[in-house]
Amino acid sequence: MLNGLEPSKTKILDFGGAKLRNTIYLLEKGYTVFACEFEDLFKRSKQANDYLEKCKKYPNFKKLVFPKDFIDFNDEFDVVLLVNVLNIMPVPIERYCVLALCREKMKEGGRLLWYTQHGAYSESGAVTKLYDGLVTGKGRNYNMFYRDFSRKEIHDMLNANGFSFSKNFKFPMSGTNQAYTFIADGDILVDKTLGLTQQLKSKIKRDLKTVKRKNWKNKEDEQDPDKRVYETEIPKRTTKIEEVNILETYIKELKKIKAGRKNASQYHKLIFNIIKIIFENSLKKPQMEENLARGTQRVDITFQNQRDNGFFKQLAEGYNIVCPNIFIECKNYKEDLRNTEFFQMRCRLNKVRGQFGIIVCREIKKSECVQKAQEDAGKKEEYFIVLEDKDIEKLAKLKIQNKEDGIDEFIEEKFKKLV
Repeated sequence: MLNGLEPSKTKILDFGGAKLRNTIYLLEKGYTVFACEFEDLFKRSKQANDYLEKCKKYPNFKKLVFPKDFIDFNDEFDVVLLVNVLNIMPVPIERYCVLALCREKMKEGGRLLWYTQHGAYSESGAVTKLYDGLVTGKGRNYNMFYRDFSRKEIHDMLNANGFSFSKNFKFPMSGTNQAYTFIADGDILVDKTLGLTQQLKSKIKRDLKTVKRKNWKNKEDEQDPDKRVYETEIPKRTTKIEEVNILETYIKELKKIKAGRKNASQYHKLIFNIIKIIFENSLKKPQMEENLARGTQRVDITFQNQRDNGFFKQLAEGYNIVCPNIFIECKNYKEDLRNTEFFQMRCRLNKVRGQFGIIVCREIKKSECVQKAQEDAGKKEEYFIVLEDKDIEKLAKLKIQNKEDGIDEFIEEKFKKLV
């Protein structure tokens, strides 16, 4: 993941560095490493403290005590390491806070490594459920929270916080563990709604509660129940914690974006992520700003049609419309769509690339203009529908309710008016 980066000019954040094993490896390679951890880790773990003392001998080592040092840090990182961090954090909103703060402190185009255990624990082998995860360590002295993420969940969280998945990095398999590289190249799409970059910052003004723990001096002390670091009870009753539904959050965020050229890029990215989730079972390989016609055209969003089920399968097999690709244009206009926008969509459509497209806009005030443009296009066997914000919201609600048939029916009703 560090290919092409010159060690002496590269700043790496090892977030949740724990016992600093990755940190010391990178220091030896000549990288400047900022290790971010809680202060008390080094007081209660002899191994972590030993590594800390080794790291201090390197001039390229920087210590960031979480949270204050990290939040107050004003420089930018080239690389961020998240190795088994978010999967042991019980509170969903705090996972998003970490990602947003990391994005805020990264250089544009910087690289983030996500590495987590996957399939390491099962419900049958856990002590109890807690929030959206498990308390592990059945029959052991120590217990830990663990949340298993699917590939989709990981990508959705990172996309929402301004990161895009990079296919340029391939990692050797390590059991079932998950390793992905993401590039810091977008906006934090959910910050207005969730207030991510402010949540931890606001807490720094108050004193953090310190919990005193007993420390051990050696292995024998560690095994002595009276000298053990942790003496904790498994919770018998837990308060229901608020989960983050990313699609629901996107819709709230959509309402806060003002129409107009200034916010066109953010609207485009938000619609891209919303539609990607809504049609995840019928469209594949989403792509933003794909070049067509030897680079003379650029489409806002392109999908490939899986043709496995639902409306898009029916489009090809029932209506005999060529649609290997689905083209989508996003218009964050205050005013109604004009002939220019309709003509732009029609230029995308043909019997080779695909005959069907979607225009997404904020609102249609004069539907007769849209209908006339659709009728003219239909005479040339070019078909497109127009979705307003209220339509996107309706589709998102159907998706949240797992009503896949309802999504297909909604889109087909729009399409039937054309044919």
